[in-house]
Amino acid sequence: MKIGSKIRRLRKLRGLTIEELADKAELTKGFISQLERDRTVPSVTTLKQILDVLGVDLSSFFSDMTEREKNIFTRKDRIPSTTTKSYKIESLIPKLKYLEMEPLLLTLEPNAEYKGHFEEDEGFGFVVKGNIQVQVEDEKKILNRGDCFYVFFDNMISLKNLSKKEAEILIVNY
Repeated sequence: MKIGSKIRRLRKLRGLTIEELADKAELTKGFISQLERDRTVPSVTTLKQILDVLGVDLSSFFSDMTEREKNIFTRKDRIPSTTTKSYKIESLIPKLKYLEMEPLLLTLEPNAEYKGHFEEDEGFGFVVKGNIQVQVEDEKKILNRGDCFYVFFDNMISLKNLSKKEAEILIVNY
């Protein structure tokens, strides 16, 4: 991983815009933009200013520079996170160091229901298989294979499988 892309990932994980990072590190927005695109190389002092804002020390930042994150995952890489009689939630990728979004597969048994909320800022769902009833606050709809929904973290969501077969929903927390 290059320095710029690693800084971009850390910035996004901290929920900062380029402008916010630049202001807090007392640098220009243009410099941060160039740095994130690997168009410039910072001095050690400047890099330390940026990393201080991002909450990372220099040794940690460079300690894993040679590690390569995995990009392709198969079914065997899935990690079960929750299993009940009614549903199963699997993490489709293992926890990566710089994870910005979390794709999950929710499998609902026939006539089963899942209630919850997105743990992160927002979430997206895509019906892979089956037909489900989705309720977010007072809004309720029936979704079929290929339909989707988008939910902000402060809303409760209810997903009910209306079919006699398993339903699968791809959920992405962001």
